[in-house]
Amino acid sequence: MRFSRSANHWPWALLAAACVLSIGSSAAFAGTLATTNFALNDGMGPSAGRWRGTASVDVNPVPIIGDEVEAVVDWAAFAPGKFQLYLDANVGGGATDPSGGSEVIYAYKIDSVAKAKPGISTATVGVDAADPRGIVSPTYISQSGGQAPSSSGDQGTSMAWFFGPGAALVNAGESSPILVFSSAFAPELDTMQINSGVASPPSFLVASISDRVFDHEIPEPTSIVLCAMALAGLAVGRRRF
Repeated sequence: MRFSRSANHWPWALLAAACVLSIGSSAAFAGTLATTNFALNDGMGPSAGRWRGTASVDVNPVPIIGDEVEAVVDWAAFAPGKFQLYLDANVGGGATDPSGGSEVIYAYKIDSVAKAKPGISTATVGVDAADPRGIVSPTYISQSGGQAPSSSGDQGTSMAWFFGPGAALVNAGESSPILVFSSAFAPELDTMQINSGVASPPSFLVASISDRVFDHEIPEPTSIVLCAMALAGLAVGRRRF
């Protein structure tokens, strides 16, 4: 599913995002990825213009089979160079931006896994087949305690990470590392889904790549103030001259 950036459709995309992310979402569960101020801010993201968020997924046991999942997914998109700042502040251990700071980074983390039977086996992020990709295939950033995926890849209509089998699934009490891919293209809202056996929650919305080339982000308020002060200083200097 894709939400157009046209003037007619974009407000509805924001409304849909707000509705979906509010269902089962809780600020109490939001981790550093979902709240980081390093997230891309182009005024179009669902969090005060920033591309960051969190959603909880909760699927009751499937009748007879008993498969279920209850977890939180945090996500964010980062302008070129900003993901490394996030890693330095929150991960450490020599973790590096897989794009070398040259592309927009899309990052997701499965966390606060309360229930997972038989265990979380897949995570997929929707991507329109015609959208450009990027220089980095889906990968992950290692973190202590994070269950690394056994494989990942571009599936044409989704970026996908696979866990398992057996102990390599993401089980209750565990989490995933930061799952990432990159692109030279700016974000739009698209679907994400995680599965535990046949237990599959309704898709929720996260940042995924669009066909719009990334070109800018809105300056921080402090940056705007500093620029204004600099311009005022130049104006005063010119008048004195």
